[in-house]
Amino acid sequence: MKNMLKKLSMGLLAAMLLTACGGNDKEAKNEADTSNKEVAQETSTEDGEKGTLYFIPIVDTGAYWSPMRKGAEDTAKKLGYNLVVKTSPPTEAQKNEKHIGFLNEALTNGAKGIAIAPMEANIFLNPIKQAMDSGTPVITFDADLENPEDRTAYVGTDNVEAGKRLGIEAAKEMKEKGIKDGSIAIVNVDNAQPTMILRMKGVKEGFEEEMGSDASSFKWIEPIMDKDQAAESKRQLESAIVANSDLKLVFSLGSEGPDVGVMEALASQNKAGEILHFGFDWTPTWLQGINDGRINAIVDQDAYTIGVKVIENLVKSVEGEEIDKTVPIDVNYVKADELEAYGQEKDKQMSDTVTE
Repeated sequence: MKNMLKKLSMGLLAAMLLTACGGNDKEAKNEADTSNKEVAQETSTEDGEKGTLYFIPIVDTGAYWSPMRKGAEDTAKKLGYNLVVKTSPPTEAQKNEKHIGFLNEALTNGAKGIAIAPMEANIFLNPIKQAMDSGTPVITFDADLENPEDRTAYVGTDNVEAGKRLGIEAAKEMKEKGIKDGSIAIVNVDNAQPTMILRMKGVKEGFEEEMGSDASSFKWIEPIMDKDQAAESKRQLESAIVANSDLKLVFSLGSEGPDVGVMEALASQNKAGEILHFGFDWTPTWLQGINDGRINAIVDQDAYTIGVKVIENLVKSVEGEEIDKTVPIDVNYVKADELEAYGQEKDKQMSDTVTE
């Protein structure tokens, strides 16, 4: 027995020396790789990271997108997921292609789930369907695809209902002021964007519903589109004011370009307080128009909550839970004299990070 133990000990020692001298490099490397993987997995678990999610907004700056990013970041951290935010500046010439590239990057990198704002439904349809076919949940937000079956879920504003609320409130104020006819303008970023199409539809429906039989006395001029460039919406609205002396009402349907452009056009044409202006979403820009009447009221999307609900529902889907195909987030109606206090609360929701 002693001889057997002695031989066994010598054999083990020889094997250890052989391995140390590189006699079995491949086996040693495999053992090291396995060890490293285990360490990486343990670190990930200790950090509370259950995997990576991709969040792809149209942009991530400004009073609408920044709180949304923060809501997504806060929720991903709370639920134990790493969040990768990908976006591009408003001036990006190939924005659709760039964002489809981000979606493909998410798949290549093994993302557990993807949240994306599809700027044009027909362009994003196939890339999103391909991601879905791979087994990766895809939630749309801010804008949606035409067919609910082509994505996991949509989280965000019902843009028709939000536009309708704005149209109803504008009509109420016009009736209170005794305005019974005239022209109406709409200013937005892009007439082809799904969100803008739906908001315009809602605004007209709400206005006509509230106005009743008097609705036929109003004329809707051709919608102004500025590609989020304030100088362009200012120029076009100035021309519209000159060409339509009976212009009584302007709707700006979201983003800084139309907001600033409308405010500046009303000032340059001395129409502040004369032409009513109803806007979409909170921005500090509104504060400049409260005293002189260049803004009457807005509907504001609860952007922070949208970010929260996007990630909450994406995680549920990743983890195998059934979720609703549509998760609506209500808007807030805010009058001009309430904007300053409202903005102070919104400022607390701004994200500290920006994608470069």
